[in-house]
Amino acid sequence: MEIHNPRRILAVGAPDSGVLSLLKDLTGSAPELITDTTAGLSHEWRLETKYYTAKLPIWIDEVPNVTEWRTEFMKPEAKEVVSVVGAWIYCFKKPVTEAEAGIIKETMQAVAQVIEAACGYSDDQVRFAVAMPQSTTPYLEKSAEDWDELCMEHGFEFVDSEAKGKNQFGEETGIKRVEDALKAQEWDSGDGDDDFGFDDDAFGEGLDAEEREMGMELFGMKNAVHGLDDDEEAQVEELESLMRRMVTIKETSEGMSEAERKRFAAKAVNDLMKDL
Repeated sequence: MEIHNPRRILAVGAPDSGVLSLLKDLTGSAPELITDTTAGLSHEWRLETKYYTAKLPIWIDEVPNVTEWRTEFMKPEAKEVVSVVGAWIYCFKKPVTEAEAGIIKETMQAVAQVIEAACGYSDDQVRFAVAMPQSTTPYLEKSAEDWDELCMEHGFEFVDSEAKGKNQFGEETGIKRVEDALKAQEWDSGDGDDDFGFDDDAFGEGLDAEEREMGMELFGMKNAVHGLDDDEEAQVEELESLMRRMVTIKETSEGMSEAERKRFAAKAVNDLMKDL
């Protein structure tokens, strides 16, 4: 069975946490960096099992500041995005200090709060907290049991990316565990199979360029309305935020019929204009 309109995977992590390396190990490939941030990148993973095949869209986001990220994702307009996610993969480097471990805990708590705000307590999204190799040694010693307990507290399953083989229950460990669990997840969005998919002619070949142009126009309008100064850092942050929302709008519309896509696009543009 081919799943034509699957739910999404959202991979998040702090800058330099190793998200792209994780995706390459998991899917066999990873997107190329366009700027110095992974935020806004997307990927696709063709998953095949004896029960179904699906092209799973993977969204990638970066969490440089947990509080700011949580605030952005707790906004009402983010609910539609969170609700179509079927799996969260939180990637982090093994901590060197207790302070770094605290940030890891805070991030998992933020993700849990975002999911609860959008989906309530009845969500069926799976969550993985994947510890990536740390180049700094020695790093903080923390037992697998301690990690399991910490992650379970916020609804995550802990995975050590460097683990190999099987555990005492005969389950795969490491990245293979993530793969097996994702294959067992329910990916059908439940929106049906009729007339779903991108209408390439409607979008045109220059979609990415048009998105960038539209992002620049929106950014210019915000400057005019809010009277932003010429501070380069502030301008870059504003533009990156708008571009992330543009990418999210594009990705969320994947798999929709043309009529649904037009309705969604109209609402999304209207929401953007309200924020100007």
